[in-house]
Amino acid sequence: MDNNAEKSTNEKTMLQKIISKFGKSEINYFDLFIKGAAISLEAAKNLKTAFEEKEINKEEIKNIKEIEHKGDKHVHEAQRIIEAAFITPIDQSDIMEILKGIENITDSIDDVANHIYMMRVTKGDEFTSRFVDIMVTSCEKTYELMVALKNFQTKYGKKISDLIIEINALEEEGDKVYLESMRRIFSVETDPISIIKKMEIYQRLENTLDCCEDVADMIEKLMIAKS
Repeated sequence: MDNNAEKSTNEKTMLQKIISKFGKSEINYFDLFIKGAAISLEAAKNLKTAFEEKEINKEEIKNIKEIEHKGDKHVHEAQRIIEAAFITPIDQSDIMEILKGIENITDSIDDVANHIYMMRVTKGDEFTSRFVDIMVTSCEKTYELMVALKNFQTKYGKKISDLIIEINALEEEGDKVYLESMRRIFSVETDPISIIKKMEIYQRLENTLDCCEDVADMIEKLMIAKS
């Protein structure tokens, strides 16, 4: 067996192993969305836990990097499955766009963790607490949205639009917290380093909500196209 043939055989074997994780007989592509959203929610909950103590829990911050790697691996495996498929319930490009959109949520949470580490942030405050609460709720709603999307052909059709509205409302709530936090910084803070640290963290926390809204918008666009 030449190298190319051996490589092809190995790739097929690897693909079969990946596919077996999602069901031996038939892949439910919507489960790929659900798993990705579950990973994002796990990262969000880790970040919330990190902020709940008097000082930021460094171990929880480290765990987020491992979760982010898990999210990357999931997207790569899903892409191999999708590329090998002849027929998918929605366009392959739409599936990948949604998967990558969900992964962007996880990446944005990891970005917060990275900046906490780089800038040696040791404590949260009123605004980080409010942001992470909204973020976790938004990730929970995103997860629920993926479950509702899977069950769209049965009884959850109306719930999809409700969840999209809720995720958009959470992003708007995050915008209000962001404006309030920026106003507080420039009204109270005098230490330039503290100002920079807080601005960077607040901006990145707000971005996690934007990423959730982006996914909700993708689903809304998909539903309009399929209606």
